[in-house]
Amino acid sequence: MYLVEKKTQFSQFINERFNFGENFYLVLFSLYTMSQFYIGTMFPYVFKTTTFPYNLWFLISMFALVKVFMCDEYDDWKTLALCTTVGFLMLISSQKTYNWNFIYYYVMVIAARNVDYKKIVKVFLCITSICLIVTIIAAKLRFIPGIVNSRTGDPGVRYALGTVFPTDLAARCFYLLLFYAILRRFKFTMPEYIASVAFTVLIYVITDTKLDTILMIFTILSVFFYEPLVKAFQFLGYKIVSLIGLAGVFAMIMLTYLYSPHNKFFILMDKVLTKRLSNGHRGFVDFNVELFGQPVPQHGNGGLHSPHFDYFFIDCSFIRMLLMNGLIVFIIVMATFCYLIKRFLDNKLYFLAIAVILIVLSSLIDHHMSEISFNIIFLATFANLGSLTKKKDEPKDYLNLAQ
Repeated sequence: MYLVEKKTQFSQFINERFNFGENFYLVLFSLYTMSQFYIGTMFPYVFKTTTFPYNLWFLISMFALVKVFMCDEYDDWKTLALCTTVGFLMLISSQKTYNWNFIYYYVMVIAARNVDYKKIVKVFLCITSICLIVTIIAAKLRFIPGIVNSRTGDPGVRYALGTVFPTDLAARCFYLLLFYAILRRFKFTMPEYIASVAFTVLIYVITDTKLDTILMIFTILSVFFYEPLVKAFQFLGYKIVSLIGLAGVFAMIMLTYLYSPHNKFFILMDKVLTKRLSNGHRGFVDFNVELFGQPVPQHGNGGLHSPHFDYFFIDCSFIRMLLMNGLIVFIIVMATFCYLIKRFLDNKLYFLAIAVILIVLSSLIDHHMSEISFNIIFLATFANLGSLTKKKDEPKDYLNLAQ
């Protein structure tokens, strides 16, 4: 008891006097974001650094745990027990699949406790924007290869601009636009609307990626129709909103699982979703869903490779997670999405709840949900959301006004 009291006093001292916990976390988060961004570019093909980023992620996770033990206080032992149990389950899955990305991300989620989420978003936007600009310049100067791609039977040219594939560039730009909207609390000025539309058109012209372009359009429309969406979210409540998100996930899983190359409906859907159903179905055929996951070898179009290879890549984040990380991790992530929606709606942070739905939609077609250099919504699980709440322009409670 004496040691616990001393530890609490020490935590309060370094946090109140130096704001050590938050500043230390933001440094670790910056390093983690930059190193993971690096993996998604063509720089590793030049520097041949295959293991360094992964070793760095391990060190960052260890230092993040130091932040947890030194600076964080858990008055509720149930929360501490839950976090420890979930971490243990994530560790088992990572050891079985040889994929440590989820456990590293989970450590960063836990370590984000009491860190200002607005500062996390600002650092994220700053780091990813700078890294993207540096990557594009390096590709144009031919310091790193620039992937140029075209679809079979389509004369259109798609550019990756130093990233590993055009769809990765488009997905990254979607997340940049979304988290900028979050920083602005889904309130754009006219110049910001014009810039957002121009940015979306530019990304479509460069990457010829339809699905991510649609998501960027949805983001802009969500900002424009923010007040009606707030009314809808207030009317539905977190349970219905969560069910809508879960229904979308399970609909995608069932469409993929039941896919048949002889059914006209599935053939049409597979064409619309650019072969995501057929590739995901192959995953279900070749691999079973296990409790703690399994290695699932895949060969995608990203990066440099032989012109002739057996393409197999699962784009849907939820199906990847279900097959690769297992049923337990899948349930944990689904529960986290529901918790985030409840937390955001309880705090009247409707723009964050809308962002969760947009991220779920993105994760149905992209595989970047668990990559911290793309998606940082999970960091809001324990982060401090206070700075994102402004009483003077808080949305009206339309349900109470109607009573």
